[in-house]
Amino acid sequence: MQRSPSAAPPVPAAPRRDLQTTLDGLMDGLAAAAGAEAGALYLLDVDHGDLALVGGSGLPPSALGHRVASGEGLVGQVLATSRSVLSVDATLDPRALRRRQDWEGPDPVRSFLGQPLRAGTVVWGVVELTSRHADAFGPRERVRVATLADAAALLIEQARLAAQPPPAALEQMVVSEDAPLGMLTVNARQRVTSANTALARLLGQPVEALVGRAAMAVLPVLGRPRARDAMEAALRGTPGHLSLVRGADPQGHEQSLGLSFIPLGDPSRGVVGIVILVLDITERARLEAELRAQNARALEARDRLRAVVEVVSHELRTPLTSVLGYARLLHDRLDAPPASRARWGELVLDKARLMARLVDEITDLARLGSANFVLRREAVDLVAFLRETVDDLGTLSDHHRITLGVHVASCHLSIDRDRIAQVLGNLIANAVKYWPEGGEIALTLRRTNERTAAAAVEIGVADRGPGIPPELAERIFEPFFRGQEGQARQVSGTGLGLAVSKGIVEAHGGRIWMEANPGGGAVFRFSLPEGPRDAGAAVEV
Repeated sequence: MQRSPSAAPPVPAAPRRDLQTTLDGLMDGLAAAAGAEAGALYLLDVDHGDLALVGGSGLPPSALGHRVASGEGLVGQVLATSRSVLSVDATLDPRALRRRQDWEGPDPVRSFLGQPLRAGTVVWGVVELTSRHADAFGPRERVRVATLADAAALLIEQARLAAQPPPAALEQMVVSEDAPLGMLTVNARQRVTSANTALARLLGQPVEALVGRAAMAVLPVLGRPRARDAMEAALRGTPGHLSLVRGADPQGHEQSLGLSFIPLGDPSRGVVGIVILVLDITERARLEAELRAQNARALEARDRLRAVVEVVSHELRTPLTSVLGYARLLHDRLDAPPASRARWGELVLDKARLMARLVDEITDLARLGSANFVLRREAVDLVAFLRETVDDLGTLSDHHRITLGVHVASCHLSIDRDRIAQVLGNLIANAVKYWPEGGEIALTLRRTNERTAAAAVEIGVADRGPGIPPELAERIFEPFFRGQEGQARQVSGTGLGLAVSKGIVEAHGGRIWMEANPGGGAVFRFSLPEGPRDAGAAVEV
């Protein structure tokens, strides 16, 4: 990739065989984790200040010994800046120098991902991952490689331990205190032999309280099936990485961790233990979940806005067409009989009222939950109020009869009289619209939870119409939702009445819901809390 290995400086000694085998396995794992076709491990020659390629995965033999100066080519850029470098198409990248066999020829390297090897502030070398396909690496691969590269740097830092007998090396190994990750070493019996302060802080315990204990007792997430399998695979010589494992912190709060498992020793002679890197990604996982939720809400809001435009345009277009048509008749047919002109005028007024009601409902929906929405509370005799409502709404239909069943001796509440009348009007009008055959609409009043501090009254509106499927019991209170498609086409309306009613009831401190009528049809109920209120008070919600 850069200058040839004919330069005078000798290649720095590769790590001893045990560590070399581990690092070769790690390079295989890095390449697999990133979906790379090849990987190279460069170590820093401190005496000469450049890098030498000492091992890798999927490389031609001629690549070993290749040297790269700091700042030279893509690998040199990684060393010079101590930062990862990503090139989506190295054939077009002016920073790339093609002086290595696998970077030349008819099928050259195209994608490049380089990551510095460092423990704390010390840079030991560079990991290079390549692919012959453009745009093969992205942010996800970059994060995975960064985590495993820190593990490789840790192993290189502990290379001096390779000269000792493997069991002694493991027992004496002390992970870097400067490492940004939580780290611990585990022996073949799955006991913790060392840990760093970052892990101790994460677990809320001193380091000395962790050493000697079972790894799964120190870090309970290691008992999860995926983590347990990865740890056992590492003890057999296969490195692994889990990008997300969920558990609980010492306070019992949900915690998200990233785990990497690196074998220690030569798999052919027996792995003596593993290094486990622990990265707390709880905050990142929370932010990602919030972003997903915000994106879902944004998409839902977009769909709702589209529905608003479609419904409002449809609901306004029909009466507006009638208004324009009859207004045109009134304008053009001055000689028409007075009775016809009077009927046309009534139709114009009716359609104008319909449009005004639609605008009012949209305005109500927009105000609910804002500081502009004010309840004008007053003391109301609820029994007398419901009787008046039955009388007022009794003229809605010749085919329906509204009855009132009162199951309380008396009831006085502080409510917004007009708004609760609006709720009752919406519920009874819906019963009339969706049950055109006609029959009895039962309005009931009863008291609930009389002996508790949450005493409330409950008002119900029941019909014996077609009913509503249980799975739609919550959705019917969403703005512009009009039930099943067949019914929506047959019945006029905006789908705003129940959403507005829900907002009004909740502004009073109550709730509204729907349940199936045992005799067929649906029952809409809403509760209003009882409690002393100052009559005539205006309450902002």
